[in-house]
Amino acid sequence: MSYTYEVIQLPPNTNKKALPPKPKEPFYFNLVRFAFSSLGPIFPKQAAKIAYKLFSTPRMRAQHRKSDSIIEKAKVFDFMYAGRLLKAYEWGSGEKIVLLIHGWESRGTALRSFVPDLVKQGFRVVAIDGPAHGNSYGKQTNLLHFGGAIRAIINQVGDVHSIIAHSFGGASTVFTLSNLAPEVKIDRLVLIAVPSALERVVDHYVKFIKLPGSVHKELNKIFEKIIGRPLNEVDVSKANDSIQVSKTLLVHDREDTVVPFAASESIAKNWDNISFLITEGYGHYNLIKNPVVVDRVVCFISN
Repeated sequence: MSYTYEVIQLPPNTNKKALPPKPKEPFYFNLVRFAFSSLGPIFPKQAAKIAYKLFSTPRMRAQHRKSDSIIEKAKVFDFMYAGRLLKAYEWGSGEKIVLLIHGWESRGTALRSFVPDLVKQGFRVVAIDGPAHGNSYGKQTNLLHFGGAIRAIINQVGDVHSIIAHSFGGASTVFTLSNLAPEVKIDRLVLIAVPSALERVVDHYVKFIKLPGSVHKELNKIFEKIIGRPLNEVDVSKANDSIQVSKTLLVHDREDTVVPFAASESIAKNWDNISFLITEGYGHYNLIKNPVVVDRVVCFISN
């Protein structure tokens, strides 16, 4: 397959000390691994259910250590998904709406760095706390429910001009636009450090937690039953023909230790009308706070 895309490369970050440390592995994980390896082959279906519950349960709810002017200026409101209240935040009053979708174990206001410049450009900005995240309801969530919440907020606020999505939020956004709400048209889509294939994410989890093969097989069945399709079909890089997006901007750091840079490379090779903003040395999280990245994203959405 032939493809073309624009690549924009920023100068590398030389202040590596500013990067957040890699999260420590929970102390109980070795016990969990031992339990799966010893009991999993005997009770594969039961073990797979437990593994899925662990996978779909955020270990923490992101909180801000201190408030700031952007958070204080947000208009907080509720919206409904599956009969449950979820939280949303709003800035500005423009006619064109930009939706902010956060990643796993994060929250809507984590993407607030984009808010001031977007509001200055005349946009209305809306962010959400996904299910089981931030101040929203729930303890577990998955791609289907996160996507359902995105569809619900779009239905409530009306036409959305652009979406900026980070990590798991990007995969959920593409799943929404390609499967849950294919009728929705988006002018500009920004995908920041987004995983491509769900199958690879699950495989990585299986290796990390050291699930036996029989449990892995049953776990895949659980995912496919919930999502309603084979795992290998849930792939952002394969969604180009099933979404209605005018232009897309990919942003990814080469040194991302959470989502491999290769995920965005795969998307770039298979999507049309795409630009690729590559950084080096900013990791997975500092990317969304980088002033140069914020400026490039806002310019992309505004033009």
